[in-house]
Amino acid sequence: MLKKYTNNSITWIDAENPTPDEVRGLMEQYDINPDVARELQLPTYKEKVLLSKDYLYMVLHFPSIRHTHSINSFEQEIDFIVGKDFIITTRYEHIDALERFAKTFEMNNILQKGLMEDDAGYVFYYLVKELYKAMSDEVDSINDILREIERKIFRGMEKEMVTEISNVNKDLINFNNIILTHEVIGSLISSGEKLFDKNFVENFAKILNEYHRIMKVLKNNIDFLRELRSTNDSLLSSKQNETMKVLTVFAFITIPFSIITGFFQMSVDHIPFSSFHFVWFIIIGFEILVSLSLFTLAKLKKWI
Repeated sequence: MLKKYTNNSITWIDAENPTPDEVRGLMEQYDINPDVARELQLPTYKEKVLLSKDYLYMVLHFPSIRHTHSINSFEQEIDFIVGKDFIITTRYEHIDALERFAKTFEMNNILQKGLMEDDAGYVFYYLVKELYKAMSDEVDSINDILREIERKIFRGMEKEMVTEISNVNKDLINFNNIILTHEVIGSLISSGEKLFDKNFVENFAKILNEYHRIMKVLKNNIDFLRELRSTNDSLLSSKQNETMKVLTVFAFITIPFSIITGFFQMSVDHIPFSSFHFVWFIIIGFEILVSLSLFTLAKLKKWI
């Protein structure tokens, strides 16, 4: 499905799951290389930046925003083709940041008020900026979740937080693996300068700074989660030790009754030495001797 937006001389075409006919039409209208057009029809698993004489082609993957709607995957791909007066984006699922940007782009007075220059390179910058804002909000939301986990841990909900910590850890690992690939923005800056102007370089230098900021916050979240997991494990271990102590006390109280009951239930009529008058006391003495021997062995081995 293609959605076409225009603002002054800039055209933006947003293609969600484009059909082969739709891609072929875009290729013919904007003189797109057939190899690039082929990339638009199928997901690409690696980031890339390619520069032709008329347009810039870039593939980026973004962490999906789990807290806004139900999704099937954690990773969302966007392919960008940016020319002098047009932008083409292709994607394979709903992306909230693009929907928000579409509403902004449709306001005809944005370019006139100077929020966007009459150049596709500037519009491209604001589009990527919106996507990075969504990523920044996601990192902040993960931090809020970690703070809530911290509060619950110290409210005595350590057991319930084991699953929560594991889920957040999975999200952070996936987020980190995806955002690491955005280092290609550095090559985007040098490529974009050849097609646009030095202002393009300055704008995407800001995006690169935002990338480093997100990476720093993400690292802090990972370190924070590691400390929470360590604290939670320690509290769980402490609770388990307390439980074991209680069970040991109960066992200590009940064992004498079991021993005494066992002694008086012994039948010595059919065992060796049954004819001895003091056979019952001989058995008890033998048990005490074995117990003391085992206790001495445990002390020598430093088991207790």
